[in-house]
Amino acid sequence: MNQQFRIIHFIQAIIRLDGNHFIAELFRQFLHREPGAIEYQHYSRLLASHKTKAAIIEQVMCSSEAEQNYLRPPASFIPTEALTAANLFRRFYAAEPFFFIHSLYDELLCRCPDTLGLRSHIQGLQARHSKKLMIRQFFNSPEFHHLLAQPLPPLKPDPSVPAAHSGIVQHVGIFLAYPHPLAMDGEGIGRFLYRLTRGMLTNFPHIHIHIAATGYNFADAEHTFSPLRNMFPGRVHIHHHNNVEHFNTHVPAEVWIVPILTLDLAMFLRKPYILCLHDLVHHQFKELYFSTYPEFCHRVDRNGYYILHKAAAVVSNSNYVRTHHAIGIAGLPVHKTHVIRLAPPSDEYQSFSYLNEAHFRMKYQLPYEYMVFPTVLRLHKNFERLIAAYIKFRQSIDGYHSRLRLVFTDQLSNNPKQAEVMHMLHQIHDPEILNGLMFIGRIPTSDLPSLYKYAVGTIVPTLFEGSCPFPILESLTVGTPVAAANIEVSNELISDMSAFLAFNPYSVDEIVASMRALWVFRYTLLPRQQEVIQGALQRSWSDVANEYYALLQHVATNSL
Repeated sequence: MNQQFRIIHFIQAIIRLDGNHFIAELFRQFLHREPGAIEYQHYSRLLASHKTKAAIIEQVMCSSEAEQNYLRPPASFIPTEALTAANLFRRFYAAEPFFFIHSLYDELLCRCPDTLGLRSHIQGLQARHSKKLMIRQFFNSPEFHHLLAQPLPPLKPDPSVPAAHSGIVQHVGIFLAYPHPLAMDGEGIGRFLYRLTRGMLTNFPHIHIHIAATGYNFADAEHTFSPLRNMFPGRVHIHHHNNVEHFNTHVPAEVWIVPILTLDLAMFLRKPYILCLHDLVHHQFKELYFSTYPEFCHRVDRNGYYILHKAAAVVSNSNYVRTHHAIGIAGLPVHKTHVIRLAPPSDEYQSFSYLNEAHFRMKYQLPYEYMVFPTVLRLHKNFERLIAAYIKFRQSIDGYHSRLRLVFTDQLSNNPKQAEVMHMLHQIHDPEILNGLMFIGRIPTSDLPSLYKYAVGTIVPTLFEGSCPFPILESLTVGTPVAAANIEVSNELISDMSAFLAFNPYSVDEIVASMRALWVFRYTLLPRQQEVIQGALQRSWSDVANEYYALLQHVATNSL
């Protein structure tokens, strides 16, 4: 991607025009329309009265009408509108404070914020200063007007094009600059990064890993990666700062790994980065996600396209996501996209000691046989149909006498589907069935192998995943059989889905049938399941680390 203009360049172009040309371009850039006759007359009188062009630009730029343009959600993931000053403001105007302030510095002052300036402006936003007031402050600063007088203020650099690098990559950055607290231990992203980091440190003794966190996430990053610090002394470095420029200046990373698309601040990294595109699930189920989480979806769409296209390389975990999401939805060139599949956590689980079964069952109040769906209950996880199927199974004669429990590793409270689930449960008057549904919340990673091991089976009803659903690999790693939805990404790795009692995830009756089969045949399913997914089970995180490192080296040597 070539270097690009900033908002200051559009303002500079406007201010060089005269008369009606000045007024027309000002309206086009900030209001996306032509001025009316009365507006032409009004602004012509202001110019004739020697009101400065800068003052007129400020007035229009900070008007309520312009602000509505800045707040308007994007029409699609791929930008289809002409590039204007208003559309540049729209990328960050509705963003959280960190990204808003970083973007103001970049777009108007052509630099990253200094630490004192960032802190002051963040405090201003926290004190409920309006964003329009902040724009005015930047616009009226001597630094802005000095740049405006230059022939051409600096263009945006392109981090996808690294400086020449002919050596071996020794310093790898992992960008975790979240603008809010996030407990990574309960998220798949945390386990992914831990396993990948451990694999690279094990395979490549020369590698140093640098983790960049904000003040919000420093303690959690310390907690997540502290075991690796102990295993690999002096090779895991955790940096924390709220200013991306600090990481650009003080962290010696040669290439960054950005583990998730929503880390908007990655746009201000100077060194090239590899972006992990796990999926664009909000476009896979557009009606569902945009109706439930419109602000989140619009936030991803405002900048997701640009973060993807600025990446030096984009990694997916399946051919499905690469083809349909990275290339199909985001429009990435094929050569920039890669598939690096995940691996089961065999080595990691071997390092954990299983909890004593009686102690484990007492800890989580699981005295009866149970099936488990370990997941965060997101919209596409299809847990509401699984609950309906469980109720239907328990209402049958054999299902009722099984006393089977169904365990979720999340809480139902505050879930968008809570009302739908509660409506189902209000139709059930038997406490034995109601008590069988158990939402135990997120559990420590070290307890997860025991949760799988003592289950009679794992059931995975998800409508979609970015790769073969990870609970399948985790469950088979500890020897617990699985029933799973028949979805396209699973077929990439599993040669015979019938071995997994495959069901249509939209059919409650098929889920019931698979649940019953998993209960009845739980002692005989495992060998066949392990056989048909043998290739995936033999893959290790050492293999994953090798493939990531090869791509890191490829990016660093500018051979993309």
